Amino acid sequence: MNYSDAERIATVLENLDWQETKKLDDADLCLFLTCSVRQKSEDKVFGELKNLAKWKQKKAGRKIGISGCMVRKTSRQEDPKKDSLLNRSKEVDFVWKIEDSVRLPELLGEPEKLSSEKLDDYFAITPQNQNKFSVFIPIMTGCDNFCTYCIVPYTRGREKSRPAKEILAECSQAIKNGAKEITLLGQNVDSYQKTSGKPAHRSSERAERVRSVGGFAELLDQVAQIPDLKRLRFTSSHPKDFDDSVIAVMAKHQNIERHLHLPAQHGDDAILKKMNRKYTADEYLEKLAKFRKKLPEASVTTDLIVGFPGETEEQFENLLSFYRKANFDFAFFAKYSPRPETAAANFPGVVSEQIKSERWHRLNELMVKTTAKNYKKLLGKTLEVLVEGYQNDVCFGRSSEFYLTKFPGEKELIGKLVNVKITKPRDVELWGELI
Repeated sequence: MNYSDAERIATVLENLDWQETKKLDDADLCLFLTCSVRQKSEDKVFGELKNLAKWKQKKAGRKIGISGCMVRKTSRQEDPKKDSLLNRSKEVDFVWKIEDSVRLPELLGEPEKLSSEKLDDYFAITPQNQNKFSVFIPIMTGCDNFCTYCIVPYTRGREKSRPAKEILAECSQAIKNGAKEITLLGQNVDSYQKTSGKPAHRSSERAERVRSVGGFAELLDQVAQIPDLKRLRFTSSHPKDFDDSVIAVMAKHQNIERHLHLPAQHGDDAILKKMNRKYTADEYLEKLAKFRKKLPEASVTTDLIVGFPGETEEQFENLLSFYRKANFDFAFFAKYSPRPETAAANFPGVVSEQIKSERWHRLNELMVKTTAKNYKKLLGKTLEVLVEGYQNDVCFGRSSEFYLTKFPGEKELIGKLVNVKITKPRDVELWGELI
């Protein structure tokens, strides 16, 4: 989402006659789009701010701004009531909530440019896609789930769905501009159009445009039918909302990639309840079984948290058992990090860093072992890969199943779909040869 936000911010700045530079020494403005799901993410930002202090002193007029999930209140250093970030870091000149991007002229000292009609709706801003062949397109913002460990509802606000017509138009334009792959974004894409929070200042006409497509499955179906779209992804789904209708649409369209990212977060029912996830481990596995029955060729990845407050050794063993049953192709996991304002930040039973690290490594060992076993079955198979990058005579990219695949190739292949025969499955990545 931050990557997508950055592309919209680029449009705002270009409308203000700013020009992007790849070299920090040439820059007059440095902006951070931040994540605060884990403490480590915030720590990285403050580490970078310390490094930028000298950069700012070298030239008068240089400015630093922060947006994203670390920001609670759009404000400047000189404002009497300002975001706590500005008190914590004097190097920062201003911070802004992403939906307040229309206020950037004011924050940059150019208030006379504030009334631009083209920028009065954040999602209506045309993004400057850095990557023309793989494009991220948000379909909604915010979250209504209030998982006890997660800060997103407090930073991004309640769920708001974009009008379907806007989404379809942005997808169509991206394809005309050369996109081969589109990823639909949302904190919980399955709740598209099911918003329980109050929409902000939406006219009746706009509300009707939002309702013009039923739910996420219908939107996914319509996007998949856009001419010349080669690949379509979406992230993320919530297990409590993921249903048969989405599975049916995925099976219907070959250009919807054979991959499902379904964050489980844990595999013990008591922990899942404390997390406010609203499903049990068995209910998750039942949905997973339905998905694999309909799309046996697809891969499944997940997110997991270790060391949640009160997690016992038995509950962690339940997580390991759950992982073995689910047989995930890959997983992203982290040690629990308490976030201010969230319910879990006050839960008793804090797990020590030593135990968190030990459990993290045990889960990681299981993931690598499971992934390596699954990848061995791909030896000799041919995968279609969208080439994302090139380094030291090696191309790399993702298959339809989201498998990271590497092969000897040329830089000119970046952005192209190629067939790669797998010759060497290696732990959590695949190596092959270009056909």
